[in-house]
Amino acid sequence: MGSHLTRRGRPALAAVLVLAVGIGAAATAAASGPGAHASRRALHVNDSASLHLTRKSGNVLHEAGRALGSLPGSVTATLNISHITRVTGTVTFHSGAGSITMAAVGYPSSTGTIVPFSGNVAVRSGTGRYRAALGSGRFSGSVSRRTWAVRIRSVVATVTY
Repeated sequence: MGSHLTRRGRPALAAVLVLAVGIGAAATAAASGPGAHASRRALHVNDSASLHLTRKSGNVLHEAGRALGSLPGSVTATLNISHITRVTGTVTFHSGAGSITMAAVGYPSSTGTIVPFSGNVAVRSGTGRYRAALGSGRFSGSVSRRTWAVRIRSVVATVTY
């Protein structure tokens, strides 16, 4: 008789587990609300920019310029060039609707006067329309070691806000 109850108990236990998982999924969906994900928008950034040095403080470059593409407008950047094989910093695209700030990690591919580079960006903040911006992407460009002018050939990223 004990084995008979065990056999009956397995399907009942499976049904209880399926029901519990279903209730948990329904509760999660209800907690996030029907419009929670619908209110987020996606922006596919595809920009280029030309920047010039505004100030240099040790190994930190402060740059400003103009962007063309999905986020046209002004651009500011702060770049730390203290490592020869890696450059880190932030780049902020300012548009009429707000701004998007990206953390950047780039890797130079030569040590010449004009240095090509490429790397990754992570969107961590924004203002205005983009105040809840998050995302990631890639970039490429070059920098002149004579004038420290930066040419961003492309920034391609997906941003939700």
